[in-house]
Amino acid sequence: MKITVNEEAGGLNVLLDGVLDFSASTEFKKLVQRLVMSKGKRLTFDLARVSRIDSVGLGLLHIAREELGDNAQRVRLISAQSGVMRMLELTEAGNDFDIVP
Repeated sequence: MKITVNEEAGGLNVLLDGVLDFSASTEFKKLVQRLVMSKGKRLTFDLARVSRIDSVGLGLLHIAREELGDNAQRVRLISAQSGVMRMLELTEAGNDFDIVP
């Protein structure tokens, strides 16, 4: 998995590229540790280039939300492909994230 972080006005945009599953967990957890200093900024995960996500990948997004999210604003997931969007819908991720197609 390739991860690119861009700081934008008022927040961070994290572009994920590849498969978000167990094989990405070590790299993703390092990302979360690196971004802890940015807690409180708006956090957006761009899923446009995520070809597949499984339950572990969803768990990683939840870890990021718990570690980096702010009670005032929710973590956003944007531009998910159809298969990834289906997983988000099936798991009712919209209860915990702002999902923007």
